[in-house]
Amino acid sequence: MEAPFFFFFLLLLLLVSSSPSTARLSSYGVNTEGQLAIVSAPILAFVQALIEIKNLLEDPHGVLKSWDQNSVDPCSWALITCSPDSLVITMEAPGQHLSGLLAPSIGDLTNLETVLLQNNNISGPIPAEIGKLANLKRLDLSSNQFHGEIPCSVGHLESLQYLRLNNNTLSGPIPSASANLSHLVFLDLSYNNLSGPIPASLARRYNVVGNPLICEQDCYRMASMAMFH
Repeated sequence: MEAPFFFFFLLLLLLVSSSPSTARLSSYGVNTEGQLAIVSAPILAFVQALIEIKNLLEDPHGVLKSWDQNSVDPCSWALITCSPDSLVITMEAPGQHLSGLLAPSIGDLTNLETVLLQNNNISGPIPAEIGKLANLKRLDLSSNQFHGEIPCSVGHLESLQYLRLNNNTLSGPIPSASANLSHLVFLDLSYNNLSGPIPASLARRYNVVGNPLICEQDCYRMASMAMFH
């Protein structure tokens, strides 16, 4: 009679020890018993997107050190703020001496409401994937080294209220689709190399000084005058 009781007790012990309710999760994707933690698909997607952003940035002062690819909780990372239901809604890293490129994976952080990366040395193009951030209200990429054209996908940011891209080396026209940003209150595109007309109904307040090829009124008249000089 002792042997069956022993095997029953052993089976019960194994079931209890493997129960999810008794396994505490650490912040590194495994629980304190050394078992792998089950991470929800949305959180895993946030982690992957943020790690791709980190990998393309140069971080001389280690401000992104807490961004750990094995972490189950990106809401505990520096420079990140989450909503009460653990969705990444804010990324703020102004003046952190960051350089390198802004990864296209930023478009996978679809719950972002605020992105503040001003006063760094980030270069390369502004990724077109940023247009996937339908909830974005504030975007500040000013005083960096972004170049190339402003992506047309910016016109998809229908919730955007505040946009600063000033003091970069952006070129080409202001996307006509940006006129669709009906909630845009403030826009600063000053001190770039932009050209062409300003789309109608662009913003209640906008600044385009320092772009000598911008024509604020009649571009066709300006072009005709240039042909006869």
